[in-house]
Amino acid sequence: MRGPLIPGMREFDSPRKKNPVIIWVVLGLVVLAGVIFLGLGVFAAAGPFRQLGLVTEKLEPLAFRPTIIETVAQISVALPAGGLCADDVVDISLAEDSDTVYVGASVTTPRNISCPAVGLSADQVWVDVQLIDPLGQRQVVRADDRQVLSRESSTGLG
Repeated sequence: MRGPLIPGMREFDSPRKKNPVIIWVVLGLVVLAGVIFLGLGVFAAAGPFRQLGLVTEKLEPLAFRPTIIETVAQISVALPAGGLCADDVVDISLAEDSDTVYVGASVTTPRNISCPAVGLSADQVWVDVQLIDPLGQRQVVRADDRQVLSRESSTGLG
């Protein structure tokens, strides 16, 4: 018999093939693992999707001071209103040219984790930055508004 079982109904010529159960089990496990990794990234700032659970807030650079190492300077950054947590990361971005160093600052914190602020008595924190060329007499300028930062007279212990 070569023709269709029912004349004019070609879709019923061969029996339906079922997918093996193992394919559905593996597919379910892959989806479950994806949901777990995504949840860890967003809600706990952990795992391969860690960046989804982090919040970055801009900070204001206030001043700078040279250190005993010519290619290291310290930048004073205003602390955020809520203070800093132990896991917070203060990042300083730099751009240099022959007579100016442009700086910007930000703090990265986990999105859904509350912590007590670190007990700092000041409203600013000093952060070491590595320069490509020695600081010398170059001006240090805030990158956002091109405001020249004041030079502190004390030398940091970099």
